[in-house]
Amino acid sequence: MPVQLADAAACLELERIHSFVRCSAGCALLLAGFFVFGRPAAGSSQSPRSESGTDTAKIVLIRHVIAAAQAADQAVLAMEAGLPAQRASNPRIPAVFWDRFAERVRTRRAEFVELLVPIYDQRFSPAELRDLLAFYQSPLGRRLLEVQPDLTRDAMMAGQKWGMRLGAEIGQELAAEGIRIQP
Repeated sequence: MPVQLADAAACLELERIHSFVRCSAGCALLLAGFFVFGRPAAGSSQSPRSESGTDTAKIVLIRHVIAAAQAADQAVLAMEAGLPAQRASNPRIPAVFWDRFAERVRTRRAEFVELLVPIYDQRFSPAELRDLLAFYQSPLGRRLLEVQPDLTRDAMMAGQKWGMRLGAEIGQELAAEGIRIQP
């Protein structure tokens, strides 16, 4: 019996947008060099604390690391790089949506930085943050930031090609099983 997907196209397109936003933010974090596999940070009991209980000096340090890593810029670049594919795969969504999305991503990048602060706080100690800052200020760190947009673009293109190949394989398997997917 054929699987009918045409009736759910609008729902699928909306889910693709949500997936794109979730995936873009996640990819941006990873591709910007935020490998968050560290241990929870230990705070200093002698320093002033923020409302969240975090050492305010540590929060300042986190913001310096995020700025040095150009995290917001990298996230914006990653999202913008994915927009053409999203536009093409979601033709029912008007262009004005994508234009407004891109504009808001650019103008509201400070919101993204604020979302990163607690993530860094949970995973990096002050000593690790100082090491990260030193790295991003080093020649190798500056080189990484210089090539990061190209790495992001090339990784996204490689991922799209890989995804298309996997999708074609699955499509062939389903066809062999008598399952028909209608566009």
